[in-house]
Amino acid sequence: MVSLSNQQELNNALEKYNSSENGHWILLTYKTPTQLQYKTSGDGLQSLGAVLQDNEVAYYKIRLEYNSNDAGFKDGVIGNKANTKDIFVAWTGPSVGIIEKGKKKSHVGDAKAFFQPFHSELTQTSKDPKGNFTEAILKDRSGPLSGSHIID
Repeated sequence: MVSLSNQQELNNALEKYNSSENGHWILLTYKTPTQLQYKTSGDGLQSLGAVLQDNEVAYYKIRLEYNSNDAGFKDGVIGNKANTKDIFVAWTGPSVGIIEKGKKKSHVGDAKAFFQPFHSELTQTSKDPKGNFTEAILKDRSGPLSGSHIID
């Protein structure tokens, strides 16, 4: 089981997140091998990509607003609330060793518990904005009928 070192800071960030707009995210990283910490939050994939480290495992929750061009968009929704989705993502940097990946895999459930509720869950191994780390890909892969739930 993994614990959280700064629960109050995460609670404050989640409160801000719950009233946030499209693209807002919250990031948890490891303080020790068995303890997570709220690290930071921000807006937009570019700023998120800048804080994700290639040699670490981390977890984040991001809010995305779907528009009429996106799969999963719902017409006729009052206030557009059904078109705002929270997505949980487990980040594993490309430089994380195979043993470390195995150890951290068992912590995903605990990390998800800190971020409940959310609409979908993804795994991410690349942060290349010219590749699959785009808002359109995140929206597509988070759909229930998506063939893959991996951002690589």
